[in-house]
Amino acid sequence: MTSENDRAVFLAAHNVSRETLNRLDRVIDTLDSWRKKSNLIGPREWPNIWQRHVWDSLQLLDHIPETARVVDLGSGAGFPGLIIAAARPEGHVTMMESVGKKTAFLNAAIDAAGLSADVYQGRVESAPASRADFVTARAFAPLPKLLDYTSPWMKNGATGLFLKGERWEEELTEARQRWRFAHEAIPSRSGGSGVVLIVRELQGGEA
Repeated sequence: MTSENDRAVFLAAHNVSRETLNRLDRVIDTLDSWRKKSNLIGPREWPNIWQRHVWDSLQLLDHIPETARVVDLGSGAGFPGLIIAAARPEGHVTMMESVGKKTAFLNAAIDAAGLSADVYQGRVESAPASRADFVTARAFAPLPKLLDYTSPWMKNGATGLFLKGERWEEELTEARQRWRFAHEAIPSRSGGSGVVLIVRELQGGEA
């Protein structure tokens, strides 16, 4: 399957507004041009970019209001940060990425799609804890470490929205050894045995 066929199958299955689709197309077109010169996404992943990566990111919108401020950690190729920004133009997304080439791509995609977003280049633990309603991450770190990274925002009221794979229950058990929190695990709608892990009321974490 080509990425064009993948896009058609995605659109047949999911209701996306014309305006949002236009922004998503610009993001994915930018990724297509950049992936050929940077290691942003593997060639085997590209044919399923819409059904796997775009849809995986878009399912977070069920939990993100229109005007929310989102911080996305380890944004890399833009999933979910760029996708959230494309679908929530009245909100704002701050993406955090330490690798220069990836940061350059994120900024190029923001400009191409006219997104309400910005990029912080540097390590997450050195980033300023700006105001946020939600903190997101996908394939960034195991949950115990992820809570270390997100705690500056979550202890100020932000909700964690984490796309987690099949080991999520094991990670949850490990995280509870140091942290106290409320959580909800919603089965992923993009396939596999992963979940959208919603974490609130974070407390603890001290060594």
